[in-house]
Amino acid sequence: MKNSVSVLRILQSICEHNCSRTDMNHLIELAYKTAYTYLNHRNKGLSKVLLAEDITLQEMAIDSIAPLFARNEAGDFVKLIKAFENWTPKIDTEDTAQFFVNRLIARSVDKYISEILRESDPFFSKILDSITYLIDKVGYRKRNLIGTTYIVENENFMKTGALPDSKFINELPLDLFYDNINIISKVFDYIKSNTDKAVAIPLNALVMKIKSVVMSEHRLPDSCCNEQGTEVDSILNKALNTCIEKMNVSYVEKNKISEIEANRIKQALINITNDLRDGGINPGLHKYLLEQFPQLNFKDYEEKYQNLFEYLFKILKKEIAEQLRT
Repeated sequence: MKNSVSVLRILQSICEHNCSRTDMNHLIELAYKTAYTYLNHRNKGLSKVLLAEDITLQEMAIDSIAPLFARNEAGDFVKLIKAFENWTPKIDTEDTAQFFVNRLIARSVDKYISEILRESDPFFSKILDSITYLIDKVGYRKRNLIGTTYIVENENFMKTGALPDSKFINELPLDLFYDNINIISKVFDYIKSNTDKAVAIPLNALVMKIKSVVMSEHRLPDSCCNEQGTEVDSILNKALNTCIEKMNVSYVEKNKISEIEANRIKQALINITNDLRDGGINPGLHKYLLEQFPQLNFKDYEEKYQNLFEYLFKILKKEIAEQLRT
């Protein structure tokens, strides 16, 4: 965004219901570029899951900011107006306006990331629910800092030192993650005793780390507050069998695909479940199928198999999610 364009003036004109299309386009462009930067640089460790369903970072950036620009029937940008008017301290300078916009975008991107992670990975969703329950039970707080949701000990959190990132979480000792009830407190204690970093834990990175640990043991805790566990292999096998049965009944028996095609699709689904067990889906869902059809190009995949394969993938995730809820 050019320096000559005032973000404060644009926000004020939105609240006064007389924002020009040119000014709104400037604000949307700023939001898009900021969202893309957050997605590209602060969430590289999540790319396997985020890119599992053939969505680009550009599309994700657009989707993540879209809720900010929601309108009511009168055409007013209700979310922007409400956020601007309720913001404290009052937004009355260009610097505070820039800060306001950056914070809104950061929160919107982080919410979007959590939602797409939930949709893409049922195991992530299960662990996130358990961690969220533990946060609420113990009385920890969540804070959005530089586009990322962090767990902090209390409302009096003060940022002293660099914020831990996903790389830091990934390199933490494994023994911090074996006590389901005290995972968060143990990570806090480790940060205090062994580093000079801010005492804050990036939420999504923590969930991904816990997932990698429990998946390596092939047991998923029912809750971060008990010692019972669920066999990961059993969940994946049941979901896979249901998915394959659906394919056979709806497609093979109706001669929509051949037995040879079905066996290749089955192998692609098996490879997906193996990757889910090992930590996450590889970027580009179509690549799993193209591995089984070497002669197929992406255009042929889109025309012949994309709808079917994405449908089966959704069934697989749905079956996994339902088992995790039982």
